[in-house]
Amino acid sequence: MKGKSLFFRLFMVIALLIPAFAFAEIKNEDVAKVEELIKSGKYTVIDVRTKEEYDAGHIKGAFNFDYYNDDFETRIEAEFKDKNKPYIVYCRSGKRSLASAEILEELGFTNVTNMKGGILAWESAGKPVVK
Repeated sequence: MKGKSLFFRLFMVIALLIPAFAFAEIKNEDVAKVEELIKSGKYTVIDVRTKEEYDAGHIKGAFNFDYYNDDFETRIEAEFKDKNKPYIVYCRSGKRSLASAEILEELGFTNVTNMKGGILAWESAGKPVVK
């Protein structure tokens, strides 16, 4: 009986630890930090709002991939082959971008940063947008 109990305990410890290491951690950064990351030139910026929202004003150089499109995941994977490259995602307020960051993580992207507060926070901080 002791052998089975020890095996069960070991199994439970492993089962609990695997999810903690299975995925990269999504970073949530404020506008100031995101601006710093963008200026480094190392990050690809992804705007996950609709085309209409994007056209109304977006961060310079941001790629637009509408979170609501049925082919969102397919398009992201087709466009961005290097899953180890650093990416920043943002939306209007931060909710869609957080969900998008989780999707990217599930697709195997390892360095994803979500901009807290979205474009609303960006504009409130007086940061420039392209129209």
